[in-house]
Amino acid sequence: MGEPRYVAIADDLASRFVRGRWAVGDLLPPEPDLAAEYSVSRETLRRALKRLERAGLISRRKGTGTRLERVTPVNEFAAKLGSVEELTQYGKDAVREILSVVSVTVGQPLAVATGLPEGATRTCVTSVRRDPAHPDEAVSWAKVYLEPQDAQVIAADLGDSTRLISDLIEARTGRTVERVVQQVRAVAVPEEGAQLLGAAPGSLGLEFVRRYYDTSGALFEVTVSTHAGDRFVYETVLERR
Repeated sequence: MGEPRYVAIADDLASRFVRGRWAVGDLLPPEPDLAAEYSVSRETLRRALKRLERAGLISRRKGTGTRLERVTPVNEFAAKLGSVEELTQYGKDAVREILSVVSVTVGQPLAVATGLPEGATRTCVTSVRRDPAHPDEAVSWAKVYLEPQDAQVIAADLGDSTRLISDLIEARTGRTVERVVQQVRAVAVPEEGAQLLGAAPGSLGLEFVRRYYDTSGALFEVTVSTHAGDRFVYETVLERR
């Protein structure tokens, strides 16, 4: 299977930058013109431009257009992650145990913590992940906030699958993860999750907040997972590219 069309377009544009088709500082043709030139949809063209923007080659500003900033990628360090699953650091084999599925209204504290709109209705899935080798000890305790319609279509899969919830949503709805924003911070383990994690309430833990965005930029899932701080190490490998 060949590379995605948007990757090929990004690579072709990058090669044109190197050949001097546009000078640094020039504006590229408008998106409709580029999409027509490559015979693709505006969405596909935007994904290609986003790829170039992440490499530091172009900048995009509403009302101004797309400007060529440089012809070689920015020399940067990148996190070496082979898949979204690797963000969890405990792999696909950890068994998910669903504790509850309830409807919640996003209050102000939750909105601040997750980025979800205050007053919105979300389905909250509370679960733990267990290592099959140590089933009596939870690896993590998590609350996942989903669009109610997404939660409904994956309800039958939740208990039996080890796959990430975002994968289940993609399989059932076709909604694709474009970007995951992860924040990590030290927290006091709340009483609700302490016993499940085998930790003392208020002891040190690590909290991961992951926001999942689809190709339209919509935030469709937020996962808040907590790990006991004395047993969990999060490692990231940075490689120069």
